[in-house]
Amino acid sequence: MKTIEKDKKYLIQCYTTDDIVFTRGKGMYMYDESGKKYLDFSGQFSACTLGHGNEEMIEALKEQLEKLVSVTSCFATEERAALAEKMIEISPEGLDKVMFGCTGSDANEFALKTAKYYRGGGRVISFRRGFHGSTAGAAAATGKSEMIQENSGISELLPRGFVHSAPPYCYHCDFGKEPGTCGLQCLKYLEQTMLHEGGDRIAAVISEPIFAAGGVIVPPKGFWKGVRELCDKYGALLIFDEVVTGIGQTGSMFACQYEGVTPDILVTGKGLTSGYVPGSAVLCRREIGEAMSKISLHGHTHSCYPLTCRSALKNLEIIEREHLVDNSRETGDYLHEKLLVLKEKYDVIKDVRGRGLLQGIEIEGSPNADKYVLGQEFYETMLENGLITELESRKNLENVVVVMHPALITSRENVDEAVEIIDKSLKTCLK
Repeated sequence: MKTIEKDKKYLIQCYTTDDIVFTRGKGMYMYDESGKKYLDFSGQFSACTLGHGNEEMIEALKEQLEKLVSVTSCFATEERAALAEKMIEISPEGLDKVMFGCTGSDANEFALKTAKYYRGGGRVISFRRGFHGSTAGAAAATGKSEMIQENSGISELLPRGFVHSAPPYCYHCDFGKEPGTCGLQCLKYLEQTMLHEGGDRIAAVISEPIFAAGGVIVPPKGFWKGVRELCDKYGALLIFDEVVTGIGQTGSMFACQYEGVTPDILVTGKGLTSGYVPGSAVLCRREIGEAMSKISLHGHTHSCYPLTCRSALKNLEIIEREHLVDNSRETGDYLHEKLLVLKEKYDVIKDVRGRGLLQGIEIEGSPNADKYVLGQEFYETMLENGLITELESRKNLENVVVVMHPALITSRENVDEAVEIIDKSLKTCLK
């Protein structure tokens, strides 16, 4: 039985599965079972910070496998202590305590529990179009209207006390405003939401600094400083979900550093370990972390595993040594410029946005093409032509966005190759 047939016969197909079997990867490329090469501009959900098959990372993991692997969070290890110290070093000033997890979802879950406990309860406000994970609390905070929210049979699994506010989405402003003259109406609406929906207490406001899964939504300048001020005004904690945007993806170690806004709690994952081993982290202010110490509120068997910690340490070592955060910013700027050229060439490209190596292309339809059909065809054609991207396209969100967040090792030559495939693919789709 062929791999695809076996996969479909036995595996629960929770995700949309393309009929491709990948057998190996090296650097920026992945190879299928026939040997066909694909340029990976998705970073496999933005996890592969160092690209595929990094030999230095593999050697470090081999060493750790021979030394120590299975240790629960009940015991300290050299790797855990070293990574904790390193995370505080690279994080925004004021975040002095850290907790390690397995995935972004479980890290966000812990952040939400922390906020609720520290604040003594209260509502959590997030944003429509935001994504925070698939576990119960993280899914309740998600404003992207995933299946768990849409299906009444399972939506009862979501906890109460979560409220969604209007997102800072300038291209699709919920208020019909234009950038520059809007007076940050979305920020005013957030304050109204805090007053009218929060009741007498708000535990936290949670958001991605840049909404990745919602279509690479980059908030207007000043928005996050305004949110920070509102949280301080009403006593709410500010949680930044940097599972996608953290660890250099947007051209700084963390996206929140662009505006100099420090949250009370910061969550990261994916690129933390470069995807070689699952792992995530939650950072917070010292007083919050100390309040949570010794409370059996959250934990997993594989949290803090030495292999996870070693992979994160080696990943951060390579990122710093090779100046990959700088590369993300500089090569990301180059990618953005090249995509803007395509925008001038094709009327269906209505917006290009992003920071660093997190970029999005928003597609609109034409008289002869429904945008949702066009978006799917565009994605599939790029894949056929050897470029892996992601497609965020849901009718309830009213947008079709091709999302790219390639590895931090991306070169200008990789960008040129990707843009050539995008150009070729779009030309084919519009014939």
